[in-house]
Formats: sequence, structure tokens, C-alpha cells
Amino acid sequence: MWLEITSMKSKKVEDAPLDITPEPTKDYEVRFIVWKTKDIECMDFEGTSDIFIRSFFDPDHESLTDTHWRCQNGEGSFNWRNLIPLKSKQSSYNLSI
Repeated sequence: MWLEITSMKSKKVEDAPLDITPEPTKDYEVRFIVWKTKDIECMDFEGTSDIFIRSFFDPDHESLTDTHWRCQNGEGSFNWRNLIPLKSKQSSYNLSI
């Protein structure tokens, strides 16, 4: 009885190893100005609205303007400068206003 023994050699990996280090976070800063509003619907039963602007990229970190109380014509003048700092790996965002 003959027994043949062959050695099983592992294949050489010719591909370079994958780089799995996480991407560094990038710092962004978004600046915009809210000048005025117009055609805001009057929602109160008295025909007025309390107008304010809420802006955010992430609902947990929002930015609010001051409030124009009891506006009757749907127009508000804000002149509100927003500065939103971001730290993330993404390069595109959706700004909600």
C-alpha cells in the first residue's frame, strides 16, 4: 500500500492590504442670513401669526431666530445671521429651514 503525501501550500496574497482606518472628520462652517419673510399664512383665530425661522442640518442641533409676535400681514424683518459649525465625514448635507 502506497500513501502519497502532498503538501498544501497557502496561496500568496498578491493584493495590497485594505486600509480600514476611519476617515478624519472635517470642519465646516455654514453662514447664511435671513433677511425677511413674506406671504406667511396667518394661523391664529385672530388673523395673526408668531413668525420665527428654525434652521438645522440635524434636528438635535437647531438654530432659531427671534420671534415676531402677532404679525398681521405675513411679513417679518429679521436681519438674522446664522453660523452653524459642523464636524463630520460627509461632504454634502441638507439644510432644513
